[in-house]
Amino acid sequence: MTEGVRFTGIPSAEELRGASGIPSQERMKKGPVAVIECVQEIPCNPCENACPFGAIKIGDPITNLPVLDGEKCTGCGTCVAMCPGQAIFLVNEAYSETETEISFPFEYLPQPETGDVVDAVNRAGEVVCKGTVTKVKMPPSYKNTCVVTIAVPKQYAGEVRSMKRLVLAESLPAPEKRSTASQLVCRCEELTREDIERAIDEGATTIDGIKRRTRAGMGLCQGKTCERLVARILSEKTGRPLADFLPATKRAPVRPVQMSIVADNCEEN
Repeated sequence: MTEGVRFTGIPSAEELRGASGIPSQERMKKGPVAVIECVQEIPCNPCENACPFGAIKIGDPITNLPVLDGEKCTGCGTCVAMCPGQAIFLVNEAYSETETEISFPFEYLPQPETGDVVDAVNRAGEVVCKGTVTKVKMPPSYKNTCVVTIAVPKQYAGEVRSMKRLVLAESLPAPEKRSTASQLVCRCEELTREDIERAIDEGATTIDGIKRRTRAGMGLCQGKTCERLVARILSEKTGRPLADFLPATKRAPVRPVQMSIVADNCEEN
């Protein structure tokens, strides 16, 4: 983790500048290309395996940030659908003189239709402009994840990363029938919201307390992904402000270290 940086789940401009999956401006002008906004070192590599052209490299260890070879990328969109963190987009600045196409995963129903005018949103989910749906794709290789493409004014190409959900009130289940228990909170340890809530019911009142009971935050990412989610669940369950919950205690090493590295730095007896 970068010294002094607190991850919020929304990539900052500083984090994006350091990302290795952002193509050059020259490549973006040539046509659709993947933009990988993955900025946290977590154990994840579906994008590398998904790319049929070898344009994405993670390598060893699996916590490396993905590196994009823009010249190999054809903009097929397979990596967009396969990224579990929904951190990959396609940007096509060659779409027209006034508009740029942005493609993103969209896992809500109902799906939009080509020609729909929608509210385009930024990384924080805030509406920034209107966009027109140009494509809606879900081939078998996308594993049931729909990828929507919208055209937006060029000045918003660096901001727009999704669209506002199309909500039909009659299509939603009643609140008492909506289940969130199976929502995945900690990917490393495969813990669900139900696991976290059970720990709270058993007496855990802090992030550290939940960590000791469930191992949430003890995986390869060391809580970079789940700690804030755990804090939110604690806040909701206890009725206390989110600011009341201190981060979990960090114990070195914050990332696994191979014994060979330690041995290389030891003097022989």
